[in-house]
Amino acid sequence: MKKVGKTFLLVLASTAASLFVGIAVAAYLTVPRIPLISEGDGLLVFDPEIGARANPSSHAKRIYPAVRDRQTFAFDIYTDDRGARVDGPGRKSPEQIDIMVVGDSFTWGYALANEETYARHLARELDASVSNFAMAAYGTTQSLQILRRNADLAPKLVVYGIIAHHLERNVSPCLPSYYPFCFSASHVAWNEAGQASIALPRSNGVQRFQRHLAGDFLDPVTWLTHGIDVVRGRLEYGLATYATPADEQKEEALAYLLREMQRSADQIGAKLLVVYLPTNYYSAPAALPRVMGDIDLLDLTEAFQRERDRGANLYIVGDGHPNRAAHELMSEEIARYVRDKGLLVVTNSRREPG
Repeated sequence: MKKVGKTFLLVLASTAASLFVGIAVAAYLTVPRIPLISEGDGLLVFDPEIGARANPSSHAKRIYPAVRDRQTFAFDIYTDDRGARVDGPGRKSPEQIDIMVVGDSFTWGYALANEETYARHLARELDASVSNFAMAAYGTTQSLQILRRNADLAPKLVVYGIIAHHLERNVSPCLPSYYPFCFSASHVAWNEAGQASIALPRSNGVQRFQRHLAGDFLDPVTWLTHGIDVVRGRLEYGLATYATPADEQKEEALAYLLREMQRSADQIGAKLLVVYLPTNYYSAPAALPRVMGDIDLLDLTEAFQRERDRGANLYIVGDGHPNRAAHELMSEEIARYVRDKGLLVVTNSRREPG
């Protein structure tokens, strides 16, 4: 019996050791450090319906050290009590607004102060109140959900900034992330009858990301629980990558989401304007005009290419996000389109914008 007991303990110990080594390798040793320093409040909070949303009434600072041909840059992010991006601390959301802006980092204003974003420029161009509810990594799915979440602001115009990659994001359970594990989010899925709907995020990707970024896993219990969660996140990421839907389904998902966005705008008496923001001067995907229906679409590819041909650079060197000049251009083009189409009539701005 003693020999059996010793054998059992040996097997148990070797199994535990293998488990710990496996977690160490999969969750820590093979997860690269990212060139990002985060100070202040957390940028995001977990949302069980969306996956992640802006931390309300917060101040975060992001610092990106120089890598390759990209220079060091830093920017501050302030939010109001609803999570909309604003110029400084302590801002409260108004009861109503003229324009709601949704989208991803191109619209949110990655690497820029809020005053430099096209949403903020648009407030000045149109003498209107504008709330910027965009967030880095969002797709059409999260933009729709944020619109619905803040529909009581009763905007007259909703501006959705779309990029080509939203076709992929809309159907992926993992949003883009610096880490090779899933940043879980809502996404379009289909039931057995082939009906599309928005599926819930599968896990808490915000906690997973923020804990890994902060290195907040040094005590044994957290090291173990976080390590297991990272392994789970890597499995989710791998499955999402392997099971990428076909292009036809991506197009179907975008069409479904835009119809829902139009319906949500109609319900609050708002006009919807979709603005295509080109990545690296590339044209819009062929699927985009096919799914628009009667929704207004402003494609800024020609405007970007025109400025490029004049010698201007509209992207952050070594990064690819629109720079200050691009945001000025975007606001000018959007404001001109809104005026020409009569999409917004501002009789009395509902708040001091920004």
